[in-house]
Amino acid sequence: MINITIIKRNQDIITIETKGHSGYAKAGSDIVCSAISVLTQNLINSLQKILKITPVYRIDESIPFLTVSIPNDISKEDYEKAQILVKSAVLGIRDVADSYSKYIRIKEKQYD
Repeated sequence: MINITIIKRNQDIITIETKGHSGYAKAGSDIVCSAISVLTQNLINSLQKILKITPVYRIDESIPFLTVSIPNDISKEDYEKAQILVKSAVLGIRDVADSYSKYIRIKEKQYD
């Protein structure tokens, strides 16, 4: 099971955390893990290469674990652009989870 935590402040997504294997198929053939991995790693790449923002992230393939957060020290304009990318990634994650709900669990945490 892939456990995904979406951490929000108000309506903004500030962190996405993924942990675990889906168990859909063996490693290297698991399309569910692959889809989530592509969406989250593409978010990191897009923040870095398109917006020139350095996200706060950590990847540990042995668990597997990936967390990516929007940094606090960016301009309001960059923050708003980053929200578009983050919300797009979450949309993709939710679509995969809808199709493979047996293998993915999503929870949200709200911080004020």
